Amino acid sequence: MGVSKINSLVVANLAKIDSLAKANINKINNVGFFIDNISFDFDGANDYLSGGNAAASNATLETTGSISMWVKLDAMSANGVMWQIAAETGTDNQLFILWQNQFGKIRGSVKLDGVANVVDSGSGLEGDDTWHHVVMTWLSGDRTASNNIVRLYIDGSQTDTDAIGNTWSDGSPPQTFTIGRNEIQDNAYFNGHINDLAVFDDVLSSSEVSAIYNSGLPKNESGHSGLTSYYTMEGYSDGDTSLADDRSSFDLTINNSTDIDSTDTP
Repeated sequence: MGVSKINSLVVANLAKIDSLAKANINKINNVGFFIDNISFDFDGANDYLSGGNAAASNATLETTGSISMWVKLDAMSANGVMWQIAAETGTDNQLFILWQNQFGKIRGSVKLDGVANVVDSGSGLEGDDTWHHVVMTWLSGDRTASNNIVRLYIDGSQTDTDAIGNTWSDGSPPQTFTIGRNEIQDNAYFNGHINDLAVFDDVLSSSEVSAIYNSGLPKNESGHSGLTSYYTMEGYSDGDTSLADDRSSFDLTINNSTDIDSTDTP
């Protein structure tokens, strides 16, 4: 057999091996054994995820915590809420809301005993067709007043801070946990994509925030001691009705057939 024929056979066999490998990887991804880069696509009309009081009160989030997520703003949705935990009744204790205001900014709010402390991204992000890493941290009720601060980070950098002067006054832990809408006020829905949402019961440091951002996705947060809930949003398909908490047992309900997007991820 000539050298050229041998080379041709080698090339052909390598091409077959490459094709089979890609096919097997796709099969593995489709059944969810590997992280398969899925995001949730919220339509801004009625899509949202909800967890009720178990997910909301699984840690001391009314005093201390951090929320980390990747988001992409698809269209203007004035005050469309990305994530929220709140008291079951009234509006005086609506903690830890991240939303997109009418100018395309991402804003966070810690509202305690009727007083809101608000931080924002500083510039509008709507329509830039870009994924952004968003983190908000908060601490309230500390005996050292200067420690009571809410901070907002966008893409690894701190954009705003505000001092927190009040404490949770509802008398019971938070009762609602929602992704994609304002659960207890005006049902403001978020229009965009969300991926890899993690909740911590401690305050992430600036170096920890930077490390998460610079690692990109997929990023395994399960080794962090303060992690209480972790929604990687992987291994799902359209038509599923619940989203598993990959850290604890606080699964979320998928409402109104929120779409799964396997092509638009960070």
